Amino acid sequence: MKFKPIDEISLRHLFSTGYAQEVLRLCYIGPVLNSAGIIESSPDCMILDMRTHPFKPLRCEFKFIPPGKEDFKHNGRFDVAIVWSLPPGLSKYKLLSELLEQNGCAEIVVLKDLKAFQELPKYTNDFLSELGSTHIIRKLALKRDFPSVFALCIAARLYPEKFQMDRMVELLTSRFPAIKKMQPRGRANVVSAFIQTKPPLLTRMHGNWYRWTSEIDSVSAAAELRELIIENFGERAPSSEDLTVVRD
Repeated sequence: MKFKPIDEISLRHLFSTGYAQEVLRLCYIGPVLNSAGIIESSPDCMILDMRTHPFKPLRCEFKFIPPGKEDFKHNGRFDVAIVWSLPPGLSKYKLLSELLEQNGCAEIVVLKDLKAFQELPKYTNDFLSELGSTHIIRKLALKRDFPSVFALCIAARLYPEKFQMDRMVELLTSRFPAIKKMQPRGRANVVSAFIQTKPPLLTRMHGNWYRWTSEIDSVSAAAELRELIIENFGERAPSSEDLTVVRD
């Protein structure tokens, strides 16, 4: 489960998730090594920039909400700073200019500025108490026919990866005679109906791409849906090959 970070440690964990790597196209590699192969205490790590071709390793420093350049004073030379947010009154462009001079930093990535991270749930006791509670998933899924539940299970297992609706519909059409008999225009509703549920179980990303909601733990949901498919419908759960067919 992914939450908005509440400190630097949780910020680092968030950055290391597949969700963050998909959004940022930046990937954790490992600690920074000096010329002798010994781990340096600062900056925090090496990351791989997958936004360029060829991919490029960068020295990276993490800060939760840095008050200014002084917070980076003892972090040595690094290429990019990953922060959650900046305090009121601190301009990203001013800080970048100062870090470029002080640390050689050429980029600041502010996660809170990106919609994908703004939509993450807050890390609270109330939310934690709801984790693992999958009764709502079972209730919503049982209102639909098996092909819909089959597709929903695929979405939960794929998360944080997204799926392509046309590919999902093609899979369901080839697998289930009831879907094949439907009018082509209505087939996508078998899956997209879960966007309208309360709470929504699917989220539309862009174009024809969809993903399991970030509001409900996907691991618990996938386990619940798999059990539902086997015990209530007496069918087989989606295979790894099914996931491959619909994913990006």
